[in-house]
Order: sequence, then structure tokens, then C-alpha cells
Amino acid sequence: MKALHHAINEKDSLLASLLLTQQFGNSINVLKYVAQIAVLAKQVAKHIDSNGSELDRFQQLIDGFYTQLAFSGDENNFFNAKYSLVDQVIDYHTGIPVTLSIVFSAIANQLGFNVAGVNFPGHFLIRFQSQEKRLRFIDPLNGNTIKWQELEALYFSIVGETEDEEMPSDTLNVASTEEILVRLLHNLKASYIREENYQMALRAVDLLIELCPDDPYERRDRGFLLHQLECPQVAKADYQFFIKRCPQDPSAQLLKMQMRHWESALTVVLH
Repeated sequence: MKALHHAINEKDSLLASLLLTQQFGNSINVLKYVAQIAVLAKQVAKHIDSNGSELDRFQQLIDGFYTQLAFSGDENNFFNAKYSLVDQVIDYHTGIPVTLSIVFSAIANQLGFNVAGVNFPGHFLIRFQSQEKRLRFIDPLNGNTIKWQELEALYFSIVGETEDEEMPSDTLNVASTEEILVRLLHNLKASYIREENYQMALRAVDLLIELCPDDPYERRDRGFLLHQLECPQVAKADYQFFIKRCPQDPSAQLLKMQMRHWESALTVVLH
């Protein structure tokens, strides 16, 4: 974990995401994968005209990444946990928006482009800033440019729309390394729960709590996973934390009833 926190502090999203995979039982050689990114960057560079304009060269980078290297998303198996593990994405050239963005950005930065990820609601994005400070937003799944009107429509389709409301300008800010890791961990948690791999889901939640120690919803989710792993008494502390912090949340009342049921069941056993 020390190396992971160091990578976060150094704002190295590629290294941090690779170190994160080690937390899920993948004994990978992180330096090998970092070197592999350099190899991929050299392969893409062969298809870029060094004499072209910056915008032309960036488009050639996109074509090289999605055509020559054949990176893509898997629409038929989108929620597979392996697509949230960057080593697997580098190996098989298939991922989800956030992991494809990590790999694309790492290659682009090695080739001298100002590229980063955007923690956009519902769909992680790639952001390219030209030397003239112009911004271009890319769909990591296929390399298509997303226009401003499309971004606004996507934003309000996810968060809901109210009269005279505009999309906040900071929605399109560059994502920090910590934000990227939190996004990865949320995806991993959801994927492992979907696969009923509660032990791995619990690992994801433990890491989320380490990064976001005051988030009551992660404590609630950890309680749920501990309950699934037949540790109700340990889960109780997390549920109590959540109820205390979010007393008005509808699930808080359900958890109170559930804990009263546990206590009455325990009393019956003791008698």
C-alpha cells in the first residue's frame, strides 16, 4: 500500500492502477507493464506523421490506438471485473472507459500530447488539450469525438435536468489519480458483487474506505458484504456507523429492523 499511496501522490495514474491490481491477487510485474506501454507507444508512433499538424497527429494517434492496436470495449461482457484491471486491459486490448482512458493517456503522454482522463458522470472520458488550449473530448470505447451538446445531453440524462440549469464547468476537469482509483474500485466492487465474489468485493470496499474513510455508504456496503460472508456481528458496527451518519436514508430504517432481528434471534439461541 505504501507504493500505491506514493504513486497517488506522484499523480501517476498508470502506475497507481497497476499497483491496484496487485491488491486483488494479481502478482504482476508492474515494471513489465510500464515498459509495455512504451512499446505500444513506439508502435503507434510509426503511424504518426511527425511533420503533420498537432490535430492531425492526434487523430493519427487515435487511429493507431483503436485500429492498429485494436483497443476496444466489450459491449457483450461490459461488467466483467477483468476490464477494471489495467494489466488485463494491456494484455487483451479490451476494457471499459476508465481503464481504456488510463492506457490511452499513458501512450499519448509518452508521445508528447496533453491528454488526461475526465471523471464524467456515468461515462469516463478522454480529454485532449491542444497547444492553442483548445479542448477535445473523446469516447474511450471507440475514439469518437464527443461534441459539447452531446456532453450536456449525456450529463443531464444521468444526473437529471432542472429548468435553467447548466452543466457545471468543473464536470470536465482533469480527474486526479485518486479519483481514477476510486472509480476503478467502484467498478470492481459492482462487478464482484454481480459475480457473487463477495470476498473480492470486500477487498474493493476496504480499499475505498481507506481512500474515503468518512464515506458512510462505503461502510454500509462493507456491512452488507460482511453479512453475505456470514459475519453479522462484524457487519453491525458498519451498519451502526451508517445509521448514525445517515439517519434519514430509507435504508437506515431497514438496517435498524434487520439488526433488531439479529438481536432477537441471538436472545432465543442463548435461552
